[in-house]
Amino acid sequence: MNRFRFFMLMSLVVWCSGPDIVAQESSKKGNWLPEGQLFPSLLYDLNEARTGGSIYGFNMNGDWQNRAFANFSAGMRKGIYRWNRNIPSETGFELAVNTQFLFEQPFEFFQVNLFSVDFKVGVYYQLALSSELVLRGRLYHVSSHLGDDFIYRFFIDTFLENKRIYEVFDVGLAYSRKVYTFYGLLGVIPHTAYERKPLIAQAGGQWEHKIRNKSWLALTAGADLKMEQETNFYPGIHLGTGVRLGNEDQMPFTVMFDYYHGPLPHSLFDKTIVGWVGASLLFHPF
Repeated sequence: MNRFRFFMLMSLVVWCSGPDIVAQESSKKGNWLPEGQLFPSLLYDLNEARTGGSIYGFNMNGDWQNRAFANFSAGMRKGIYRWNRNIPSETGFELAVNTQFLFEQPFEFFQVNLFSVDFKVGVYYQLALSSELVLRGRLYHVSSHLGDDFIYRFFIDTFLENKRIYEVFDVGLAYSRKVYTFYGLLGVIPHTAYERKPLIAQAGGQWEHKIRNKSWLALTAGADLKMEQETNFYPGIHLGTGVRLGNEDQMPFTVMFDYYHGPLPHSLFDKTIVGWVGASLLFHPF
C-alpha cells in the first residue's frame, strides 16, 4: 500500500509539473503564438492587415468631388510559431476586410453608400537574417466586390469583369536601424479568376521619434510606393505623418494625416486614378 501511495504521489507531482517542463522545453526550441513580429509593421502600406478607419476628401480624374471617401478595415496578422535559433524564424497568418464608403454630397443632401468590400487572407514565413534585416515570404488571396448600396444606386444588373480576385506570392526585405525602417517587396500573381498581368513591386520607408524619450508617445512619418503591371506600373503613392500612442508591443494607436494618389486600392475599379487627403486612426490588435 505504501508503494502504491508513493507511486500515486509521484504521478501527481509529475502530472502537475509536466506542463511547466514542456513549456520550458518549448521556450528553448520555440514559442507558440509569440508576441510581436519579426517583420516590422508597414504603417503606410495600404495593403497591410490591420484595424482602423480613415475619412478623406476625394479627387477623381483631376476634379475634387462633392463627396467624401471613407475606409474601415478590420484585420490582423499573428505569428503561429517562432523558432528560437541562431537565425530566428516565424510562421503565421494574416486576414483583413477592407470596406469603402462614399458620402454623397456631404454638404448638401447627405447619403452614405457602401462602395466596396475587399477580403484578404494569407500565410507568411519570416526570417531574421540579423538584428536589423528581416526577410519575409508570403502567399495571400485577395477578393474585391461592389457594395450593395453602390449596385442599387447605379442600377448595375449584371456581373462585371472582376480582376481583383487572385492570389499573390511576394518576397519582402525590411531593414530597421534606430529610428528608420526601409523595405521593398516583389510579387507575382500565380492565379487569377480573370486574366491579369502578374508583376507587383513595392517600396517604402518610415521614421519614428520618441517624444521626450517617452516609450508610449512618438512622432511618425513615412511613404509607400506601389506599382502593378496591370495598371502599367502607374505609381500609387501614400504619404503620412502622425503620432503613435501606446507602447510598440501593446497594441499602439496611430493617428495620422495622410495623402494618396494613384490607382484606387481595394476595388475592382483599380484602374481609376484617384487622390485623397484626410485623417486615419490605425492599430494592430495583435
